[in-house]
Amino acid sequence: MIKFFRHIRLNLLSEGKTGKYLKYAIGEIVLVVIGILIALQINNWNEQRKIENSEIEILKNLETELKHNLVELKEINNRHKKGFDDGIYLLNLFGTNISNISEFNLDSLVSNVLSGYSFEAKDGYVKSLISSNKIDYIQNSELKSYISSFESMIIDANQEDGFIRRLLNERFWPATDGKINCLNGLATTGTYEEFPKGTYSSDYEWFFSNREMEDLFANILAWRKENVVDEQLFIDKMERMIQIINNKLKEK
Repeated sequence: MIKFFRHIRLNLLSEGKTGKYLKYAIGEIVLVVIGILIALQINNWNEQRKIENSEIEILKNLETELKHNLVELKEINNRHKKGFDDGIYLLNLFGTNISNISEFNLDSLVSNVLSGYSFEAKDGYVKSLISSNKIDYIQNSELKSYISSFESMIIDANQEDGFIRRLLNERFWPATDGKINCLNGLATTGTYEEFPKGTYSSDYEWFFSNREMEDLFANILAWRKENVVDEQLFIDKMERMIQIINNKLKEK
């Protein structure tokens, strides 16, 4: 093809047709430029297709990890909400007559309130996206922002649970040893069937008339409420992330 164009140019020069030669040369340059632009465009299309295919794979894997976390956190959040509601009921018993409430019910309620369920997020894929810079394949800026702050979301959702555990381990259980029977409380959950029955009855008359226990129980519930709220915020954000992913995949 190059020899063909060269032959035409030589013929035009040998015939003294300089004007036609210049026009031809310009036309040839234009054709070369157009060819280069087409080649670049095709290359860009191919690269864009590779990026889109990579984004689709990333979004699908990310969706799988998010859905797993969402199911687990919703279950934990529901348990914490139930524990908080039971705690509010118990908080209203302080300074009242509790003789008409069975010890078993009180054991069950107290055990439910004081049970903590830590959320251990599965964020391996999110971390790999960030460390490998593959997060740049994601086109949606809102989703990228959520992914970038995912680790801090996990911390926010879990931090109050740590405060509650500290209150329980450092203050509540030492103060109630020998007065609130832990074994009988555990027996109401159905999880510790191999544990024996406690050898003494819980002294709830003492518990619900004790000012220190009232304040301590109120503090625990206050942290639990913050815990429930932060877990729900994280749930909302993960649901938003999944919604963005679903919308994006539908466009593909």
